[in-house]
Amino acid sequence: MGSFNLSPIVFVFLIFMFTVAALTWSMRQGDGAPRPRGLFFLAALPGLLAILTFSSLAIHMHFSLGGWPDFYGTEGVSQALITHAELAYMMFTIAILAGFSMPLVAALFALVPRLRSSAVYPSFCGVVCWLCLFMTALAPAGFQNWWWD
Repeated sequence: MGSFNLSPIVFVFLIFMFTVAALTWSMRQGDGAPRPRGLFFLAALPGLLAILTFSSLAIHMHFSLGGWPDFYGTEGVSQALITHAELAYMMFTIAILAGFSMPLVAALFALVPRLRSSAVYPSFCGVVCWLCLFMTALAPAGFQNWWWD
């Protein structure tokens, strides 16, 4: 019998679609009470910080090096740029982990009646994380080659 092989791209796409479905479902579960905007901002923070540090790292690198890097690694770059890159990696990792875990968190919220009306927040967090991560594809090729080395 053949084995089931799920490519990483398909897996990420499925996680993203489950997250969007959870957000859609949770938005329909509202009890009519207004939702605090501040909680939506907090839910969006991991994704927004990831894209902010990624974008600011690209700008910092372009100005520091006078263009896009034609090398891999951090040898020969300033300590400030290395620290900025480490911060961006950390934010990116948090956003990836949040993106992967939010469908499970949203499912848990959906299963617990007291949390059901709040399932919109982890769902929103997951969608924002994935959208911000997908936005990294808009970066210039020279920076992306360095980032993904």
